Amino acid sequence: MKITAFVPASPPRYDAAMRWLLHGNLSTAAGEALRRHGHEANTPVDVGLAENAEPSEVLEAAHKSQLEILTADSAMAEAPYGQTQWFERTVVLLNVEPGEVEQDDAIDRLFSRYKRLSPGRLYTVTNSRVKVRQLPGARH
Repeated sequence: MKITAFVPASPPRYDAAMRWLLHGNLSTAAGEALRRHGHEANTPVDVGLAENAEPSEVLEAAHKSQLEILTADSAMAEAPYGQTQWFERTVVLLNVEPGEVEQDDAIDRLFSRYKRLSPGRLYTVTNSRVKVRQLPGARH
């Protein structure tokens, strides 16, 4: 009797699509890069926010709509650390200067390095690296 190993029909997918809220001074290429990686990109208007909404309002809207946050605003990225309610989703800060690395290239680098982003984390993408920091209250 020949024994064969079980091989699943297709490998499990760990890089599932994520739903993002775009915040701050992001290029249209940033949203296109997210879509190219199979993710959904939403604007503040899509979730009923004004373009100049306070960070606490953005966190509340993202939480209510179950969206991750992609921002170019460092104040927005730091906002979860000053909240009394924990933000258990993902925040990505694109901390790249014009001319160094384009925002879409930074997003490509993020997803080539991390196939699956973890909730409760702040990913800071600079012109040369990606740093990961735990958000307050994260249980993961």
